[in-house]
Amino acid sequence: MEQLKKAHHKSPVKWEEILKALADESRLLIIQELLKNDATVTDIAKKLHIKIYNISRHLKILETGGLVRKLKKGNSRIYRISESITNRFSEKDQILDLGCCSFTFKNMNK
Repeated sequence: MEQLKKAHHKSPVKWEEILKALADESRLLIIQELLKNDATVTDIAKKLHIKIYNISRHLKILETGGLVRKLKKGNSRIYRISESITNRFSEKDQILDLGCCSFTFKNMNK
């Protein structure tokens, strides 16, 4: 029983944060962009026509939910989809399968 608790504690899935992060259309669009390529806040803002401040705020929520991670490259911060999410994404079908639910990115348009 002790081992089970430790194993479970080691990598808890934050479902509430994940689902909250994905509950916003702008964040879904950001995820869709990052599934294509890693990007900076400025790159994402230009692509989606959303203010940099708002992109930064959305990325923070996505990062807290474990959906994206930030890499430092000099003075830049590059955002990418976390490995836990890329493992659940079908590139062919453009579906993110979380087990409890799935998100389809194929026909998302802004």
